[in-house]
Amino acid sequence: MLRLLMLSLLQMIIIGNLFILKSVKSVPEYRQLQAESYMLICRNLAKIWLCLLMICCFMSMAKLTTAAQHTDDAKIVRVGYFENEIFQEGAKEGVIKKGYAYDYYRKLSEYTGWRYEYIYGNFVDLYNMLLNGQIDMLAGLAKNDERSKIIGYPDIAMGNETYNIVKHGSDTSITTAYSTLTHKRIGVLESAMAGVLRQFLKQHGITATVITYLDYQSIFEAFDKYSIDAFVAESDGAAYGKKNAELLYSFGSSAYYLCVSAKRQDLLDELNMAQARLILEEPNYINSLRIRYYSKSISSRFLSEMENEWLAKNHSLRVGYLNNYLPYSDTDKDGNVTGMIHELIPEIIASLEIKDLHVTYTGYDKYADMISDVRNGKLDVVFPVGGGGYFSEEDGIYQLNPVISTTTELIYRGEYSDRTPTHFAVNKNNRMQYYYIRTNFPDADVTFYNSIEDCLDNLLKGKVTCTTLNGIRANDILKNRRYRDLSMKRLNRNDDRSFGVRIGNEGLLKLLNRGLNLSGEDIGQRLANKYVGALYTYTFLDMVFANIWLFALIIIAITFLMIVFFARESSNTKKQMLVKEAARKELEEKNKELAAAISEAESANKAKSYFLSTMSHDIRTPLNSILSMNEMVLRECDNENIL
Repeated sequence: MLRLLMLSLLQMIIIGNLFILKSVKSVPEYRQLQAESYMLICRNLAKIWLCLLMICCFMSMAKLTTAAQHTDDAKIVRVGYFENEIFQEGAKEGVIKKGYAYDYYRKLSEYTGWRYEYIYGNFVDLYNMLLNGQIDMLAGLAKNDERSKIIGYPDIAMGNETYNIVKHGSDTSITTAYSTLTHKRIGVLESAMAGVLRQFLKQHGITATVITYLDYQSIFEAFDKYSIDAFVAESDGAAYGKKNAELLYSFGSSAYYLCVSAKRQDLLDELNMAQARLILEEPNYINSLRIRYYSKSISSRFLSEMENEWLAKNHSLRVGYLNNYLPYSDTDKDGNVTGMIHELIPEIIASLEIKDLHVTYTGYDKYADMISDVRNGKLDVVFPVGGGGYFSEEDGIYQLNPVISTTTELIYRGEYSDRTPTHFAVNKNNRMQYYYIRTNFPDADVTFYNSIEDCLDNLLKGKVTCTTLNGIRANDILKNRRYRDLSMKRLNRNDDRSFGVRIGNEGLLKLLNRGLNLSGEDIGQRLANKYVGALYTYTFLDMVFANIWLFALIIIAITFLMIVFFARESSNTKKQMLVKEAARKELEEKNKELAAAISEAESANKAKSYFLSTMSHDIRTPLNSILSMNEMVLRECDNENIL
């Protein structure tokens, strides 16, 4: 409506302005008035656009206000939140929340728009608050006829769990035989589990004392103090520590629900609709939640009787590994084990809190030799192994849960075509590569070589059409300059790298799988990243080719500077030569002048000598005459006539 009014106003103003222009044409001072009319119209249009801008801003603010009001009007749902490891954690104000149930709440909110207000407490107190309508929802409730009358159950469960008996590891009086629970004290959470436990004991004629607790922490404290002989734990619930505890067996199972207060039928209807949409749009969501949190479930926290038996009989662990297969395993220049395996085994042992287990390592150049030794009992476990169930059975080993699952890269030269994956180069010392090719390219030809380097070299020579590299190794191997002409294409199927143990060694199999689960899903990738760099040797030539233009510019610059330097040196040399030549000529002139001066001086000296000699003769002659006359006078001085 507002938009129509704005358009009408604009239309009226434009028509009015056109009328002004038309009327002005009849006036004698047409041109002057026309100019004034145009100015008037421009001012009117400017006012119109200013008004429109203000109206748009007002409308935007109105929309934002409406949106904010809509957000503020989101339905607040009060959720009972109790601490239960793995299921839901962070049952305190300001503490980070996580867990199976917490993720489920958040997912439902995507379909309902609910905002949650968390009410904290133990399970029993929160259950009573649900009955009284003080909270709206509570998760993890099993279904029974009595409860169904007083609280609201949705049509779809939020999960399923099994109930398990856990005993002290040192208590040999309780075994997998049900009758050994007779006269024992069994702790259980005050919940549907207590009813299932009593029914189980009654069904098997077992007389035992059932002690109920309000939370798991109280159960664990009683168990550690030996106030109870065993306790019941949910498979998806409490992940109590492994010390001095052993998982016996499951005795029952049930679905559990996210229940709603009987006073909130509106929430129950919305919950049913949200769960139905979740299953329709994300049918695997519940399974993904179980997979995400299953590794931390009770089955991976308590050692089984078979695992405890293996630990009791073995005080050492003999590990075999494959050489020249980084980042998984290798032997360094000092003869010591390196790669993932070097850190993987200690982390698994630490996660299981096993003490005094001595570990030894043996490296193998050939996969077949390593498998043969574990099959014959010379080794307890080998790493890495692959190939899947069929080839593992053929090798006589169990293949454990994957340590790491990676892509496989098809390596080829030139253009890729349908003929590329028809003739593979295979490292004869690594049967895992052969297993992958036989599984995924059964009709391809295979040629064996002594190493993966030989495979790549023969691919470069054109003797085969392709080979494969484990995805975690491929990028760093192909960084080496010698393989710069090779390309890679990612294949669809991943390849797993696992531990392998001899068929029949189930205790160690379960123990290592448990340790892997407890070490975390990312342990393989985390350790692999530390050693993958060793596959690539970064040489000076690699650096040059990787920065060819930079080095070319540097060489050109250096050459230019050298040319300038030598040109300047040459110029300076010429100048110096000219200066020397001028100095030489000047010196020669001076020498000539000096020689002339010397010659002149010598001539003058001769003239002087001649003059003096002549003068001496001319002076001596009259002097001699005078002296002679004087002598005659003196001799004749007595003659008076002479006087």
